[in-house]
Amino acid sequence: MAAKFDLPPELLDGIEDLAWVGRQVARGLGPGVHRSTLVGLGEDFERHRPYQQGDDLRHLDWRLLARTDRLHVRRYRETTNVRTTFIVDGSPSMGFAGIEVQPQRGKGPLTKLRYAVLLVAVLGHLARDAGDLPGLVVSGGPDGTPLHIQPARPGREAWHALLHALHGLEVGEPAPLAPILTRVGGLPRGRVVILSDFLQDDQGEAFWTQAGHLRARGDDVTAIRILTPDELGQGSAADGLFADPEDPDRAIPGRPRGDRGYIERLEGYYRRVALELEDRGVLWWEACTTDPLLPLLRGWIRGEGRR
Repeated sequence: MAAKFDLPPELLDGIEDLAWVGRQVARGLGPGVHRSTLVGLGEDFERHRPYQQGDDLRHLDWRLLARTDRLHVRRYRETTNVRTTFIVDGSPSMGFAGIEVQPQRGKGPLTKLRYAVLLVAVLGHLARDAGDLPGLVVSGGPDGTPLHIQPARPGREAWHALLHALHGLEVGEPAPLAPILTRVGGLPRGRVVILSDFLQDDQGEAFWTQAGHLRARGDDVTAIRILTPDELGQGSAADGLFADPEDPDRAIPGRPRGDRGYIERLEGYYRRVALELEDRGVLWWEACTTDPLLPLLRGWIRGEGRR
């Protein structure tokens, strides 16, 4: 099964049933990874108590044993139904697929938005399997409001409603991410997974500040940066005239591949965003729209895709 779903993402996107795709890719990761992929919450340490026969030895506190010469276990207060809120950037820049081709859905290179949809389908399945409640917020609505909100609720119907929203997702209007994070901050704490290219007008300052506020109140926050090969300087080597999708009247000549200045500016921008987030306790992952999902997720689980 793992080999079967170690496929280019555009082929996975051609499969209409997102629930099936998410389930099969998650199975390809193998057993025992569902909790570790989005680890951070779910159990809160409460207190120590003396060891009793039959207690799980994994909960023994070895440091306390060394100090007291007595066996104690760490007792946890389980927090069930943890909310995992997926925030998907629905701004126009997420509709970019490449310089030479703007494909129809399911054919050719994926847009960043469609790649985010596939990731949410898989990570949402993993979250559900771990006992969490996945929810969805999509930026890009008028006047900075969300384009779509799917509250985190239990049950199969809620999950399929979320997948239905993902299936028909299209880009909206230019919108910063910080107000969306502020709205999520009004919900009970949980996990927050943000999928975006993180191209913000203020160089990301308002975004990373608000992400830090979520982390400070106890949320487990992960930021997943999604870019195309062309944006990474790995696409066409030809000169081009580029238009900002969020400002179409503004055209800029450029040649990303082989342009050392472009690569340095790109890496410098994202290096700063990543470091600002990590200083606030936010996990940073990176993805390219041509990355097959299974190797990418395996790398994240092993810590290879994290800065």
